[in-house]
Amino acid sequence: MLTNRGKLSVTQQRLLIGGIALFLVSLYFLRIIYIPIFIAYFLAFLLNPIVRWFERRGFGRVGPIFLLLLLVFALIIALGLFMVPKIVAQVRELFERLPLLMDFLSDRIGPLSQKYFGYDVFSQWKDVLPTLAPETAPFPAVGILESVLAGTARALSAVLTVLMIPILTFYILKDYYVLNEKLLLLVPRRFLSDVKELLRRLSIVLGGLIRGQFLVCGILAAYYSVALSAVGVDMAVLLGILSGLMNLVPFVGPLASLAL
Repeated sequence: MLTNRGKLSVTQQRLLIGGIALFLVSLYFLRIIYIPIFIAYFLAFLLNPIVRWFERRGFGRVGPIFLLLLLVFALIIALGLFMVPKIVAQVRELFERLPLLMDFLSDRIGPLSQKYFGYDVFSQWKDVLPTLAPETAPFPAVGILESVLAGTARALSAVLTVLMIPILTFYILKDYYVLNEKLLLLVPRRFLSDVKELLRRLSIVLGGLIRGQFLVCGILAAYYSVALSAVGVDMAVLLGILSGLMNLVPFVGPLASLAL
């Protein structure tokens, strides 16, 4: 029980700490189960306002959810099929060119590094970068075949995990408000009204911020990729995506791409 001052007793504090520790340990050992659930709930959190908009106009929830998820995952699959090979090739090209960049920086800034730090930082990174480059087979089909034969169970588990995400997202969106009410049953009654108000404000403010940032990053990534490709910049798609994603921190994305 709570004390008169509204604080937890020593026993409750120990139980709470033990419960949190047990949950964190379970997150590590059961991450293959938790990760798709968290991703699905996050997608449901992002898509729920759209579903709610259709629901208020008499379309219900099941139909809009199905069509929305079909559109979202079809777009993701299409982008993956068309963009992943190009991105992988440009990542390899980037790692191949980084030693040249280190040579350039070593010639220009190396003397200052030698003067103030006693060694040339960039020449050391030139030796380290080749070890960081992703290794791929000479023929992609050979690499895929080796991966499948070496870890069929692991590959099957990964495929099932990916397939679980749209299914979980569908059912979480369908019963979104019911699930939230069930979770609120874990909150003590005396704090229930305050927690509900806090969650309502977080859903409006934080939810709007996250959705807006994702939308802006996606638009900018597409814009930078197309614009850089149009002017003939090498690795335009990779630089555009990096610029868009790093735009989560203002000015960092464009400056990082400009530096590269």
